[in-house]
Amino acid sequence: MLRFFIIFTFLSLYFVSYSQKYNVELLKSYTENELDGFDNQTIEVLEFAINNAAYFTPLPQGKEVDLKEIEVNSETVKFTDLGLKIEDKTQYYRIKGTSKMLVIKSLTILKLQLNKH
Repeated sequence: MLRFFIIFTFLSLYFVSYSQKYNVELLKSYTENELDGFDNQTIEVLEFAINNAAYFTPLPQGKEVDLKEIEVNSETVKFTDLGLKIEDKTQYYRIKGTSKMLVIKSLTILKLQLNKH
């Protein structure tokens, strides 16, 4: 019985030590299964994205822009606050009730910015 307990403890510690660690803020946008499926580099980029992916900008003047509308209640926002995911392309959203849009940077842009740090 003691031998079984020692083996079980060893295996548990082994798997815990190799399980991927990530910022819990990411759980607002991704499931644990999704996060566990990402490699370490992608997790690093997503963690960088928490504070660096989203920004506001004025809507283009004189152009009819067809954007998905989103409600934002703050002047600063994280992509995770809105349950959004980082994609391969930059995402644009019209802010409801304003003349601004929210931009969520692409995975590629975030990788380049992270590598400059």
